[in-house]
Order: sequence, then structure tokens, then C-alpha cells
Amino acid sequence: MTTTIPGERARRLAVRRGASGIDRCLGALDDAIGAARGLDLDASGAESVLAEAKERLGLVSDAYVLALVGGTGVGKSSLLNALAGRTVSEAGARRPTTGRPVAWVSTSAAPRVAPLLERLGVGERRLHDEEALEGVVILDLPDVDSLEPEHRATVEQVLPRVDAVAWVTDPEKYADALLHDGFLRAWIPRLDRQVVVLNKSDRLAPDDADRVQTHLGRVLATELVGSSSSRPDVVVVSAAGGRDGVAPFRAWLYEGIDAKAVVAGRLAAATVDAVETLARGAGAWGEHGRRALIEEPRRRRAIESAVTETLRVVDLRGAERQAVAATRATARPRGAGPLGWLTSFVYRASGRERRVANPSEYLRGWRSRGSMTRPAAPVREAVLEALPATPSALRPALAEAAEPGALEGRLAGAVDRAIAAQPDLEPPTSRIWTLLGIGQTLNLALIVFSVVWIVLWVLLRPPVGSIDVPILGPIPVPFALLAVGLIVGFVLARLLGLHAGFIGRRWARRLAAGLRTHVESAISDEAFAAVDRLEVARRALWVAAREAEAAGR
Repeated sequence: MTTTIPGERARRLAVRRGASGIDRCLGALDDAIGAARGLDLDASGAESVLAEAKERLGLVSDAYVLALVGGTGVGKSSLLNALAGRTVSEAGARRPTTGRPVAWVSTSAAPRVAPLLERLGVGERRLHDEEALEGVVILDLPDVDSLEPEHRATVEQVLPRVDAVAWVTDPEKYADALLHDGFLRAWIPRLDRQVVVLNKSDRLAPDDADRVQTHLGRVLATELVGSSSSRPDVVVVSAAGGRDGVAPFRAWLYEGIDAKAVVAGRLAAATVDAVETLARGAGAWGEHGRRALIEEPRRRRAIESAVTETLRVVDLRGAERQAVAATRATARPRGAGPLGWLTSFVYRASGRERRVANPSEYLRGWRSRGSMTRPAAPVREAVLEALPATPSALRPALAEAAEPGALEGRLAGAVDRAIAAQPDLEPPTSRIWTLLGIGQTLNLALIVFSVVWIVLWVLLRPPVGSIDVPILGPIPVPFALLAVGLIVGFVLARLLGLHAGFIGRRWARRLAAGLRTHVESAISDEAFAAVDRLEVARRALWVAAREAEAAGR
């Protein structure tokens, strides 16, 4: 027989002996649970691990519990009896023999470890006086493959609360389905201090025992665990040989007698496994966890398309026309004189100015010109394209992000916020308009004076001077003044229109540019907001997984 007790596990245990290591693991697990809730993942298992870990840290720190776990007939009870040098747990031909957990406890440690056993629901206790094993409580558990359902249920209830495990098998059963089933796959990653005990080696030739041990190691490394860094140690024993026959197992016990390190190692392994389970479910484990659910180039294309479609619905060109018209409407009463006041009053009273010269109201009424169905389409397409590559646990939440009604509502709200964020939409003014208004008022007075003079001249025929105009010849002064007034009025009106149009177009361009920027920003923030919330939670889970992995090394 040979004994395999590598030092790798002892070195890993030493790293975890400090309280800071397990505190980091538990902190990472707490963070992972919070992130998992944000992803709507089932975190009940991780919550149980966290609660159990906190409970265990509050109990005995200078002793740990080792469970003997295995199938029917592999010799768990015989192994314990051989270790003790006397009958501790009944072993016999009738199967299953062990129906309830039996604890082998040091007499001196019994009072201290009583809370541990009460927590495990272990009533049967056998005492010993081996000082070297004072810090170890060994449980003989029922068979995991028993025909009695309550036996396996007992094992599954106890396992989450023990600190170390010896997986007992024999040459006949070590490679059967039991070793490959989900039971061991679920529990091996959660325990740091564990060993596979190949019992009944007395039935094998020495060379055969070595071959079986080697093959068992390969099975553990490849088929069961898939990682040599986390596979249990393997020892070969013969319970039939008494204390000498189980010496390798006893040596393994002595090698890991530091209870604090064992407990911390078990809690670290359990928390790391719980975090890893959550992280893998969210696709947030390892380097793959760095990748976004929707790649950045695909997001940008979708956002650009959504912004383009949104601006079509908002109608920036229409808003620019309204801005120019509003500027001219503002200029009219200031720069067109009394007639401009009258015209402005008529436009306002008829509602024409509100319809064609109110960019603020025009923008707020964007919903009457279209819906957000087309703007939402590229975003939905990007989300739906990402679904097949998304971890199944996240697909419902990601699919919800593409739900048309909610998505269109979010985008519409973003547009409303973008419009509301615009600065004051009051049209600009100019002092030049006031000067033009004064000129138009004086010019109107000239025109009125000319008209009155013409009327008096027609009715009373008073003598008036005349002005010689090329081609036309002499023209009476009243008519000349009227012509000058009309020409000046036309020129002033054109100047007002050109200047107001220039200022209006400049304001309209600024308005359109600002609105475009706000719409782009709002759509960028809101288009994938639901996806971003998932990404934030995934990132937090990925960070927690990295922290747990680093703390648990």
C-alpha cells in the first residue's frame, strides 16, 4: 500500500488561517448575493451558505467536524472502528447498518463540541482519549445510496454543516455511478479539507492497489472535478488490518489537525463555490465575464439608428421653421411700426402665430407626428440578437428589456426629457428692430401727411410746388412725398425681414443642434438602460467572484 498526502492542500489551508481571508470571502459572497438579486437569480442557496458560515464562525473554533461519507458496504463503520481500536459504530452484514449519525469525540473536548453536535442533530456519541485527535470530531453517516430515503436526506442535511469529509469507497465501487453522480459533484467544491479513502485494499495485490489508486486519482481529476488543483487527496487503507491498516488515514488526520485552518478553509471553499455558482449562472465567471451582453459596436449602431429615427419623429426641420417664424413674429411689433402692431394682434388673435411660430409648443407636440415604434426597432433587434448567447438564467430579464411597450415608453420619456432640458425657447431680439420701428413710425406719419395733403389738394386745389422727375416730368410735392414714404416703408420692411430672418435662422440652428445633442444623450442613456442595469449587476458579480477566488486561494 502507498499513501498520497500532497502538501498542496496544507499550503492552501495556511493561506486561509487568518480571519481576514474568510472575512473577504464572506464579504464577496454578500456582494454576490446582492448582485444576483439585481439579476433576478435564485440566490437562496448562496444565502444559506452565508447564514451557515456566520453561524459556524460563532461556534467552537478549536475543533472541527469530519464526516465519513460513502455507499453501502464500503466499510465506513469499520474504518472508524479500526481508527479507534474498538467498536464505535456497529458494522455487519445487514445493510444498511448505520441509520443515524454516530460521533467519535475526545473526552476532553466533548463539552466544548456539544454545540457543534447539537447543531448537526447528532445524539449518539462515542468518547475516546486520544490527545492527538482532540480537535477532530468524526461522524459516521448513513449510506448515501441506501434504499431508505431518510438516510440520504440525513447526509444531505448534515453535509453543509461539517468542516471536512472523508469519501469512503472500495475497489468494487470506486468507479461506479456513485462516484460520478451529482452528489459528489455538488459537494466536493464546497469542502477544502477532504480525502478519498480507498478501503479494503487487503483484497488487492500491492501493485493492483497502486494502479487502482492512480486510476482513482485520474477519475477525480478529469471526470469528477475536472481540476487537479481542487481534487481530494487519495489514501489507500484496509480497515480489516486494524489500526495499522488505517495508518495512512490517521496520518492524513494528523497532517490537518489545525482546526481553525480547517474551518476557515471549509468556509472559504463553500463561499467561493457559492459565488462561482451564481457567477457562472450569470455568465460572469472568468474572462468571459468581462464581455458585455451586447458588444459596444452593436450598441452604437443601434443607438445611432434609434437617434436618427427619433429626430425624424421630432422633426428638427419643422422646429427650425417655427423658430425662424417666431423670430419674425417677435420682430414685427418692434420694427414694423403701428401697422406691425396691428398685424401682430391679428396673427395672435387668429391663432396663426401659435400654429406656425411657436417652436416650444411644436416640439412638445412631437407625439402627434409619430410614435417610437421605428426608433425602438434597432434597439429591440440588438437585444434579441444577443439572447441566444446569453446565459439562460438571464434571458428572461434581457428579453424584458426588449419588450416593445416598455421600451417605447422609455424612449418617449427620454425625448420628453430632452425637450424639457432645452434652454428658454423665447426668440431672440435686436435693438436694430427698435430703430427700424421708429423709422417706420416716422415714415407712416409722412405717408399720412402726404395722403391728407393730396386729399386737400384734390378738393381745394391750393397751389403746390412740383418736382421734376426724369421721364415722368413734374410731379406735385404731395405725390412725391407719398412715393418716397412708400419706397422707404418697403425698404425698412425688407431690412426688418432680412435681419429677423438672419437672426432667426442662426437661433434655429443653435436650437436644432442643442436639441440633437440632448436627444442623442437621452436616447443613449435610455435605449439600453434596462440592459445596463443587468450589466452593472453582472459586473458586481464578476468583481465579487474575482475577490472570492483571490481570497480563497
